[in-house]
This record gives sequence, structure tokens and C-alpha cells, in this order.
Amino acid sequence: MNKGNFYFLNDQYFIDFPDSYLMKNKETLNGVVHDRPCFFAFEDPNTSLYCVIPFSSKVSKFKGIYSKKMAKHKKCDTIVFGEV
Repeated sequence: MNKGNFYFLNDQYFIDFPDSYLMKNKETLNGVVHDRPCFFAFEDPNTSLYCVIPFSSKVSKFKGIYSKKMAKHKKCDTIVFGEV
């Protein structure tokens, strides 16, 4: 993996590491999977493991989630908005 790049996880990843909390590949059109989630990858220098952070273009969806968390907990440390 190259540091600082964006990646799309292939279907095999979801087979090898089943987790109901992972963002999944979504829609299949004409036998082709579309709308794969995009991830930013970086290496943890302490463990040499790669970590991935999901990105989304669905800003209004996540602004709603962010607002609910802020109203309930007065903070939200799981969503960050920015331009890529």
C-alpha cells in the first residue's frame, strides 16, 4: 500500500473479515458492484498494521447523524467534515 492514498476494498475483504459494522459494497447493476465505500489508508507505526478511515460524499446524511450525536452527547468524535 502507498501511504496517503485512497482505496476501495474488494469483495474478498468482506468475506475474509465479516463484520456487520463495516461499510459494505452496496449496489449491483448488470452483475457489476457499484458504490463501493472509499477509504483513506495509513500505517500505524507502532504496530505496522494499516488502518482505513471511510469517506463519504453523502454529507447531508452524516450531518444528520452528527447533529443527533451532538444533541444527545454534546460531542461527536466519530465524524469529521472536510474537503478532499
